[in-house]
Amino acid sequence: MPLSWHSGCEMSRIDVQVEADSDLLSVLQTVHDNATSNRLRRMIDDGRVHIDEKVCRVARTPVTVGQKVSILPRAQGDAPKRQSKSSLELPKILYEDDRLLVADKPAGLLSVTTSKGKEKDTMHARAFEYAAIDGGRVFIVHRLDRETSGCMLFAKDERTKRQLQEQFADRSIQRIYHAILLGHLSEDTGLARDWIQESKDLRVRIAPHRNAINAKEAITYWTVENTSETHSLVRLDIRTGRRAQIRLQMAARNAPVVGDTMHGQGRAKTGRLCLHASSLSFIHPNGETLQVKSQIPDTFRRVMKRGH
Repeated sequence: MPLSWHSGCEMSRIDVQVEADSDLLSVLQTVHDNATSNRLRRMIDDGRVHIDEKVCRVARTPVTVGQKVSILPRAQGDAPKRQSKSSLELPKILYEDDRLLVADKPAGLLSVTTSKGKEKDTMHARAFEYAAIDGGRVFIVHRLDRETSGCMLFAKDERTKRQLQEQFADRSIQRIYHAILLGHLSEDTGLARDWIQESKDLRVRIAPHRNAINAKEAITYWTVENTSETHSLVRLDIRTGRRAQIRLQMAARNAPVVGDTMHGQGRAKTGRLCLHASSLSFIHPNGETLQVKSQIPDTFRRVMKRGH
């Protein structure tokens, strides 16, 4: 990334002129290319990083051409960011600004608490604790299944929540997933169009026909990105958000998601479901298109290489 900057030693102020659109953490990684991400985030948390002379504490804050990023010596930094007193692990943030944030949900964690309300550690709770450090709040926009990892979107106010949920409702948000399948699909690209039926006890299945009771349309486009003798790495573009949609549709095509204990071949050696929400693309409240990505877990690549 092209940058123009003046630096001295660690004790000196560094001023960076941004010459290509990016984000704050990426700028710091260019300046301090040997520093770990955790160290750079601590610099941000300690108030040592300014954008156009204003302190910034959000690592993924967008920066644009012409802006100035300043890195101050420790003695000139503001007071450290208040730490959460909660025992919850704080989430990995993929993107954040004053209207919304996208967090990287780990597999095995509920998106929100259930109706019984016994689960204290959920993705919503972690994001809420993170926002509360600076006196903010977050609102649920959508959910991911417990076993699924990856991009999860939160709004910071009610208005933004409504705007984003409208995009989910009209199917204008692009949601990309990656999955490891046990077996191979009949074609490298294709469309899965089914009707998913949910029973009174909340069980879901592929309905025998579109007019079945409580049947709802489920649409998924797939692209096979890699194959081994026994497995496939598949990119999935879902146009509807039915519960267990991808797992049901892939299992119905004799290529279940690895680690699917409900609709597939059972628990895998990976210890998790190999389904990951790798990208979200939507219209930001400011009118611009925003795409946020989450890296495909290394576990997936090991499965493709070793077969387990």
